[in-house]
Amino acid sequence: MPVKRRSMPKKTVSFSDDETLIRTRQLNGKKMPVDHYNPPVYVRKTLLTVPFHLLPLLYHFIKCSDNYDVAKLLCFLIPLQSLYLIFQFNRSTVYGNKILKIHFGLLFISLAASLLLTLPCMAMIILLGAPMTQLLKETWILAAHCCFLAYPAVYSVFNCDFKVGIFKKYFVSIALGCWISCVVLPLDWDRDWQEWPIPIVVGAYLGAFVGYPACSYI
Repeated sequence: MPVKRRSMPKKTVSFSDDETLIRTRQLNGKKMPVDHYNPPVYVRKTLLTVPFHLLPLLYHFIKCSDNYDVAKLLCFLIPLQSLYLIFQFNRSTVYGNKILKIHFGLLFISLAASLLLTLPCMAMIILLGAPMTQLLKETWILAAHCCFLAYPAVYSVFNCDFKVGIFKKYFVSIALGCWISCVVLPLDWDRDWQEWPIPIVVGAYLGAFVGYPACSYI
């Protein structure tokens, strides 16, 4: 009598943090496959993801500030981004089947991480064509704007067990806004707002404003 071979579960290895591993669960004594087509982390499609506060910040920066003070703008940005994260973005972020609660200790860790990220971000900006020996302070402030615009995504990476893939889109949207805004720098208009890094800061804000809600659909 031939021996019946018992089927063994197929082992899989994944190096992606966007997809769950194929696994099974018990449901009334019956094995049901886990829905691995949906990522374990996602941001809901809701108006809560829209960073409305960035528009009045930009308006004040362009129309009311003295000599386009990017440092003062950064001081306004950090607390407003923290409030946006607590009351809007985190409430739209789902991990598994639940919305994660705010961990206030992690807020400060993420702030420190965003601050540290300004150094590699500054190096990248210089590699992409920023002045290498001049205007270093202005370049660092630009990097700080980019990193703190990405602060909600940085926090969510920590809070969602380093599921980086789902949040990479937010970093890309800010970088894309910066890249598009570069077109006004070489134009021979001799405007005050063409000075480094004013157009790039504005582009970063517009990239974040469009990117935070749009990335929920990508």
